Amino acid sequence: WEEEGVKNAVRQVVNSLFVAIVTYGVISNEYIRHIMFAFNEWNLVILFVVMLLGTYTGYRLTELKRFAPVAKGK
Repeated sequence: WEEEGVKNAVRQVVNSLFVAIVTYGVISNEYIRHIMFAFNEWNLVILFVVMLLGTYTGYRLTELKRFAPVAKGK
């Protein structure tokens, strides 16, 4: 809040709320809940994907937008 400013703090709160709402919507879906309980191996697949995304050190989508002028040569 004090180091990065109010705008950045509010943006982080909005992003966190968005992720929480989407996650709640996915978890409360009856079809997805049935699939997760009936086929437990999908939990391992999701865990693998989350671990893979957590170790990714390449470009983020936000960085592509940020460095677009450099890529265009401007």
